[in-house]
Amino acid sequence: MRLLFCLISLCGAFSYCFSTRNPELDSEWELFKSTYEKNYTEKEESFRKQVWEKNMKFINDQNLLYKEGKLSYYLGMNNLGDLTDKEFKIMLNPSMLQRVRRDTTTKNFSIFSHLPKSVDWREKGFITPVRQQGRCGSCWAFSATGAVEGQLFLKTGKLVELSKQNLIDCSKFQGCHGGTVTSAFKYIKKNEGIVSEECYPYVAKKNSLCSYRSECAAVKIRDYVVLPYGNEEILMEAVAIVGPVSVSLNAQKSLHFYKGGIYVEPKCKPRYTNHALLLVGYGYKEGTKDKKSRLEEENQYEETKFWILKNSWGVNWGKKGYVYIAKDKNNHCGVATRAIYPIL
Repeated sequence: MRLLFCLISLCGAFSYCFSTRNPELDSEWELFKSTYEKNYTEKEESFRKQVWEKNMKFINDQNLLYKEGKLSYYLGMNNLGDLTDKEFKIMLNPSMLQRVRRDTTTKNFSIFSHLPKSVDWREKGFITPVRQQGRCGSCWAFSATGAVEGQLFLKTGKLVELSKQNLIDCSKFQGCHGGTVTSAFKYIKKNEGIVSEECYPYVAKKNSLCSYRSECAAVKIRDYVVLPYGNEEILMEAVAIVGPVSVSLNAQKSLHFYKGGIYVEPKCKPRYTNHALLLVGYGYKEGTKDKKSRLEEENQYEETKFWILKNSWGVNWGKKGYVYIAKDKNNHCGVATRAIYPIL
């Protein structure tokens, strides 16, 4: 009888040890697959689920800090949830990682004293829909075309989505392995312009042949302006007066799952940017303070300022494809490191 009891106890112990499946995670995994239409082979699914669980833990850990008041932003699972850190890096721009010289040649600007406290070019019809770049390091092309689209709308009143694929295939850059907005503008200026997205659609890979057709050319640019390194006041002036501006960030892992709030990431290195986006505006959030805070920090602003940036990771990422980055916080994440806009 004692032997039988021991065997039963032993079996129970082993059953506990090997029963590691979490039904709640299993259901969330199935929801993730159906939501983002993920299909895997049996072997691949086991690996992808492990990656997804690791990313889910990261998201939950960060959100706990947000709930505790230690972070100003929160994260959420999105269509990138089954990618490894290495695969995330493929979507970024390694050619931008070199340090930027502080004496980069720029056009002189004079600071305007009466700029609006908030600007959002989306409200004025300047911005085309958010797209998904896929597993192609083409953020530079999305950022460049977005800035040209804004200037074309300003000049003609017509919003035309421009071809990212045109730049990837024809500009002799690295294509899906990176490029720069400056080089993109140089290409558009030197050649017969850039064609529309409708004429030359995006395929998330570099084609072996350039399919540029001059009859589809939508716009040419005369020149471009590089803003002074790290100067957020001049960047604010450019966004308010000129329109959307191409910028870049030092993208950390937390940015991959950004969902909302004002993004402040201590790990950001402003001199080493690796991801291009489109700056479409800026604003501020009214703050509230209790009596004790007001007494301790009498001179602190009762608002939190932010930049509004359009990303190229789809509408399921961030705030419908956008991220709000801390403004006037020492060039946070390098938002003013590589700011540039075209002149039509």
